[in-house]
Amino acid sequence: MVFVLLGGAAIAVAQGARDPFGEDPFGDPPAGADPFTEAPAMEDPFEARRPPVPREAEVAEVEADPDRPGVPIAPDEADPAVLAISEMDLTSPERLMFAVRSLFDLGRFEHAQFYLARLLDMEPEPEVLVGFYERYGESLFHRLRLHAAMAPQGEALARAVLDANHEAARAPDRLQRLIREFSSPSPARRARAIDQMRRVGEAAVPAFLEALADETRSDEHAAIRRGMAELGEYLVQPMLGAFRTPDDALRVHVIGVLGGLGDRRAVAPLVGALVDPDSPPEVCEAAEEALVQIVGAVPNRRQIEQFLERRAREYFEGMLPGRLDHEDRITLWGWDESQGTAAPERWEAHAASLLHAARLARDLHRMSPDNRQHQRLYLVTNLEWAKYLGGLDQPLMLEEDSPAAEAAQLPLSAVEDALVYALETGREAAAMAAAEVLGQRGDAGLLESAGGQARPLARALRHADRRVRLAAAHAILRIDPRGPFAGSSHLIEALDFAIRTQGTRRALVVHPRVETGQTLVGLLAEIGFEADSATTGRTAFRLASAYPDYEFVFISDAIERPSARDTIQMFRRDPRTNRSALGLMGRHGTLADAERFAETDSLVLAFPRPLDQTGIAFQAGRLLRLAGRGLVGYDERLNQADLALQHLERLAENPRIYNFYDLHRLVPTLRDALATPELSVRAATILGYLGGPEAQRALVTLASQEAMSLGLRRAAAVAFEHAVQQRGVLLTRPEILLQYERYNLSERADTGTQQVLGAILDTIESPTQAAQSQPDPPATAPTAS
Repeated sequence: MVFVLLGGAAIAVAQGARDPFGEDPFGDPPAGADPFTEAPAMEDPFEARRPPVPREAEVAEVEADPDRPGVPIAPDEADPAVLAISEMDLTSPERLMFAVRSLFDLGRFEHAQFYLARLLDMEPEPEVLVGFYERYGESLFHRLRLHAAMAPQGEALARAVLDANHEAARAPDRLQRLIREFSSPSPARRARAIDQMRRVGEAAVPAFLEALADETRSDEHAAIRRGMAELGEYLVQPMLGAFRTPDDALRVHVIGVLGGLGDRRAVAPLVGALVDPDSPPEVCEAAEEALVQIVGAVPNRRQIEQFLERRAREYFEGMLPGRLDHEDRITLWGWDESQGTAAPERWEAHAASLLHAARLARDLHRMSPDNRQHQRLYLVTNLEWAKYLGGLDQPLMLEEDSPAAEAAQLPLSAVEDALVYALETGREAAAMAAAEVLGQRGDAGLLESAGGQARPLARALRHADRRVRLAAAHAILRIDPRGPFAGSSHLIEALDFAIRTQGTRRALVVHPRVETGQTLVGLLAEIGFEADSATTGRTAFRLASAYPDYEFVFISDAIERPSARDTIQMFRRDPRTNRSALGLMGRHGTLADAERFAETDSLVLAFPRPLDQTGIAFQAGRLLRLAGRGLVGYDERLNQADLALQHLERLAENPRIYNFYDLHRLVPTLRDALATPELSVRAATILGYLGGPEAQRALVTLASQEAMSLGLRRAAAVAFEHAVQQRGVLLTRPEILLQYERYNLSERADTGTQQVLGAILDTIESPTQAAQSQPDPPATAPTAS
């Protein structure tokens, strides 16, 4: 059919008849012509005829570009359609697109490629490309894009056409015209407009909200809401986001749309509006009407309370509020104040659940503020949400009028109760936030106890999560107690563990064969981890409990006394190693048992021993993902250590006030911290305040090492001077003689080194010089016997 029509069209053009792209075929006949007279006879379209010679312009065009497809007219071409198209005046994008479509449908791909190349060279305007889409439909361009014979021009044209249509379909003026059609008296026009808006999808949401917020179009609002309800499920999430608008008039319209959509996901915010004391009457009335549409009745107060508590707890325990995408994220809509409209945002699954839990618990607390259980749920959910938003490694931000700021204004007893609940239920982020709030309140009564039992804030110093321990320590030091309290010794332990970081990414390998362990250490080095190895579980535990830098541990199931399983249990019993991600390396014949054991511990993975860089990188990645947000990264570890040193510096500087803290137990850790450049200066300063023999020895050793930076050596010399002023020279005679020897050997050293070594000797000699500068006591007359 197409073949004959194309052939007839081409022959008509050849005979001088009207061009199908010229005069209107449905218009008036030419003046003087009788439309009812018999038309002149046309020649047979299948009659053999000699094909025309290619036009000179086309030949020149091909010769100018050797890579371009040649003019696709063979001397023996007999296809009337191809011949007819070759004789058409193909000088406009529209005519070229007609030729491309016709030849592509006929399977003449080389011919179609030639005209397609000419079409792309013309770079049609976007409105022309939109015309192609409207005339030929979307399917043609998908076929051009996917057909191998049309590559690469077919894909280029399809992309240009589809992109142009995508932009044009979402143009604000067009969307508002379609929305006005929702009020048309013509059912066909209304249905067509609704169908067009359905094709636009979520991109139409801002236009809908703009129309509903426009009070000059109030006569259209009812029709717009009805039309939006007909669009169905895809508008539910956007309208739940629009529900958060601060414009109460717009919220009334949004509630009407939600009622029309009839989706039960809207029930939670609707009942929240009913119990919110700040909701205006018109919002409450609209919410009641929408609830009747969705569930058939307005729930009573008891039903609302039960619903909010049940749903808040379900979301807090991990129930998902939507579908996971390919990255295990959930798209939720909210109100974007900067744009003045609803907008989507992708959240981690945990965060999406937590957001819903916090909102529902807030509504529940507003409904029954004196209920202790509801108050606790409100605090832990909203404090955890605030901590998540700000970052686990950042201080809690309590912005004015934020839910977290509101929660922080509750009585101290309520916040302390929330801390206890968070500690007992494993909600570490909530526990951190509660501790920070208590620290900001600064009430020393939070540490007072009867019977020697530590208060919750002090008990948190022994928690398995290092972030919780440090949050509790920072809170207590902010409260600034001036006397001992139950659990005060654990505060120094928490700070001690934090400053043990060596400022590197580290891993631990446990294998009974030294050479195999070293092979794994080498492979880990290739992927950026410094690693230590141990041949027994006890040695591994001592290392892991002493240093905070191990991001994961590889344990061979071949170790004995203790076994791999007993070693893992040892890790789990100590708060310093309780959250370590452990890889259990099974052997041939034991891997299945290792996998079964790993199923009993959420932080254990079982796998064969990695043999190359690719294998160890894969397993290390699995363990890091297993640790998840609980993993304390390199930068955070350094920040924790620096903050711990700041606290210790204040304590060491004021020994008379804080003499109930045993700071001298930290000297070995501070000595090791001198080797970490980011921590060394502050560690040296603290050693100078402590001033004991070991501290002085560490300072003069550091100051005498030419490999260290001159600035650090000078800081160590100044700290040593302060230590001597406080405690006197506590170096042994051999250590003092060693310093004189170092100075004498520095004859050829740089000036800075000589000055540092000279300053140390001046400090050593200063007590003697001070004693010699004292005048002799006056002589006394002998007493007569």
